[in-house]
Amino acid sequence: MNICRLFLMLMVIVMYTGCSHVVSYIDIVKDKGLSKEYLATLDTWTRSQTVYSEFETRVTIKATYKGTAFNQAYFKEYARIYQLPDKERKMREDAQINLSSDFTEFLFYAYTPEKESNDFSKARSIWTVFLLDEKGKRINPVEIRKIDKITPVITVFYPYVNQYYGTFYSIKFPPAAESEVKTGDTKSKIMKLIFTSVLGKVELEWKL
Repeated sequence: MNICRLFLMLMVIVMYTGCSHVVSYIDIVKDKGLSKEYLATLDTWTRSQTVYSEFETRVTIKATYKGTAFNQAYFKEYARIYQLPDKERKMREDAQINLSSDFTEFLFYAYTPEKESNDFSKARSIWTVFLLDEKGKRINPVEIRKIDKITPVITVFYPYVNQYYGTFYSIKFPPAAESEVKTGDTKSKIMKLIFTSVLGKVELEWKL
């Protein structure tokens, strides 16, 4: 009888200890997730559109404008997850802001049913991509670069990216691409990112 009681007590201890480890692991995973603040900022600066033809998808594009507000939110979240010291976080953030002052950058994810049509970064792409201001002025990109290495950092910070489904790109324009438009008594900046081809036209707009 004593042996049975001892065995039962050991089982209870093991079960209790095991549950404690499970709870701790869940807390760790939860803590490593993205904050609501970052996700809200990502949503604010991301636009998407899908073009259909006879109920079939021709192209889907999701694009994030990497302006100052988004970059600050990104580095704040990155520093939180990786527990970076404030000094290191500030250095990384300042470096990115200095670089971004030289151009206007978007990250975009594109899906097309035929992979050969997903060729935005190629010299003879079927796509023409440009920014359009409210006066109809067209600004051509200085670079469209395919991001070949899709890391866990990318898929976590940009949840819409699926490397097995579509392709991720960086596109850069001259900094003057942000044009001003007067709205009522205030002034705001408007940017329209245009993707056009025989498959259709995608038009994404940001008001700054």
